[in-house]
Amino acid sequence: MLRTAISQPDPRRWAMFAVLLVGAFLPPLDFFIVNVALPSIRDALGGSASAEQLVISSYAALYAVTLITGGRLGDLYGRGRVFLCGLVGFAAASVLCGFAGSPWVLVAGRALQGVTAAVMAPQALASVQAIFPESEKPLALSLYGAVFGLASVIGQALGGILISLDPMGLGWRAIFLVNLPVAALVLLFGIPLLK
Repeated sequence: MLRTAISQPDPRRWAMFAVLLVGAFLPPLDFFIVNVALPSIRDALGGSASAEQLVISSYAALYAVTLITGGRLGDLYGRGRVFLCGLVGFAAASVLCGFAGSPWVLVAGRALQGVTAAVMAPQALASVQAIFPESEKPLALSLYGAVFGLASVIGQALGGILISLDPMGLGWRAIFLVNLPVAALVLLFGIPLLK
């Protein structure tokens, strides 16, 4: 008599994936949140139009160029470890952006954000293939896609809200510093699950 193995949902697997998804939410969020803040950034830092464009394009270009390398690092050194390193780097780059005193420091911070985002983001998608059985992959992939879509919408709305509310008098800097509590929560829950 043949026994059919029925795959039971593994709560730990889904918890790991949830942590990875929250981290994967940050890179697209940061791309879209900055678009809304550009006028405020220009007024505060007094940068040229080219510097303003570099705030966007340095992030996007370095993210795109290093994305495959980020995925390969996860294959070589472990997806959880590489994800956490990318997350810490992304948080540090967010601090650099949030406290930038000139347009060129902000551009450098955005470039660093792009590289560290490319290290962090592919680990969630690669983990779908590595940790989920075939029966659970469609749900995991649809959640992954939904997270990216939500990040683009939420990023633009959140950027406008943060600039309007001006929490603690931070102005445009809040759009970068908002990453820090999210990164801290992901680290808190992620270290036990992903290391």
